[in-house]
Amino acid sequence: MNFRRKIASLFILAAACGDNESMTTETSGSPTSAPSTNNPVTTNDPPTTDTADGTETTAGSTDATSSPPTTGTSSVEGGPMFLSFSTNVPTLTQDESVTFTAILTDPDGVTDIVGGSLRSADDSLDFGPFVAAGQPGTYSISLSWTQIHQTEAIEFEGGDSSRMFRAVFFDQAALKAVEEVSLDLVCAGGAACGGICTDLALDGLNCGACEFTCDGGSDACESGACLPAWSACVNFDDGLETCSAVCQAVGETCVDQGCGVGATTAIYYDQLQSCEMDEGGLYTTVSCDEDQQWAPNATAIKCCCTDTK
Repeated sequence: MNFRRKIASLFILAAACGDNESMTTETSGSPTSAPSTNNPVTTNDPPTTDTADGTETTAGSTDATSSPPTTGTSSVEGGPMFLSFSTNVPTLTQDESVTFTAILTDPDGVTDIVGGSLRSADDSLDFGPFVAAGQPGTYSISLSWTQIHQTEAIEFEGGDSSRMFRAVFFDQAALKAVEEVSLDLVCAGGAACGGICTDLALDGLNCGACEFTCDGGSDACESGACLPAWSACVNFDDGLETCSAVCQAVGETCVDQGCGVGATTAIYYDQLQSCEMDEGGLYTTVSCDEDQQWAPNATAIKCCCTDTK
């Protein structure tokens, strides 16, 4: 029994010595796994910070919404790029001129830029080419009100008109850059008809609207409506016995004492030819509904009628 106990003790002692050796023996080479510790795991990721809206951003990262805006309306990678495109005046009126200035750069140098032209907003009309102006990469073109009208008609009735202009440039590889700028076209009278500034309230050639012409001429417009005017000549044998009938025949209304400096209703002439040439007329204040008093010295007549078209 004692012998067996001794043998068992020897086995236990040998096992203990083997475990101790394995624990103290150093091995060459890298361990197959990193030892675990109670320290937090660290990485090379940059720290995050809270923003005012409660979201997190990473230090060193770039927020797309805070990037500087591009200046060109459109450009092709590797092609010319706009640094600026502007006018020397914010508004333009009749008899004035405007200068458009474009400043560009190019990855291959400004000498790679072939040139450009000024066009309408829809690219359908060309106002002309830009010319080099001063520093390399700087180009300009000057246009008068008349030149703009000749290319794209200037006509508006609402006080002013905002016009968009487009600059288009190319480089030697035919790569394109486009930028736009607006210019306000204005008139003191509030309207432009056929490229001419006017006042629709007073212009008898454009009364109330462009090209609405008063029969009484350029001074026959008041508050945007044509003043009464003389009718065409009526002969005694035309069958129109009153001025009301004369005016109604042309779709207008007779106006009692509404025409001429003396505020008269009709003009009598001794013959139709004299009436058509407006020679020797006799102004009268006859009523619109009064029958004509035809006589040898009054065989033709003009009547005062509204001018509403």
